Amino acid sequence: MTGLSKTKLIFYLAAIFVAGGITGAAIALKTSKQMLTEPPRPVRLETRYLRERFQAKLALTPEQSKVIEPILEKMSEDLKSIRQDTTKRISAIMKTAYEQIGNELTPDQRKKLEEMQKDRHDDRREPPHKKWQWKGPEPSRKSNSPPQKP
Repeated sequence: MTGLSKTKLIFYLAAIFVAGGITGAAIALKTSKQMLTEPPRPVRLETRYLRERFQAKLALTPEQSKVIEPILEKMSEDLKSIRQDTTKRISAIMKTAYEQIGNELTPDQRKKLEEMQKDRHDDRREPPHKKWQWKGPEPSRKSNSPPQKP
């Protein structure tokens, strides 16, 4: 190889390395923002998950586990109740807003709005493992929750 070819090769390799670093940093930034803003998955609030997490991170003694178990159960139930109440409130707010918006639309626009509502309801009923599968040009959303056991 000539001196010029070696220089070009080193330059190209360095450019590829820098491009990879920039791409990796951009993906990491997007993923970390998404994980921070994503609401906790219900499984993260279940007593079993909490018990396993506390045990793994704190190495609880059997006596500590007995004392902590009811606390975790109560916390899990309280959080579940809050999540259900919040879901009902969100649904009511969205229903009212959609009705108000519908009053301002043409009949054709109302049909499109109804389709939007139907799509939103379908998305909520779709199982989580299918909801985030690749559906087109936008990348699928990753979850920060632990893997589900079948």
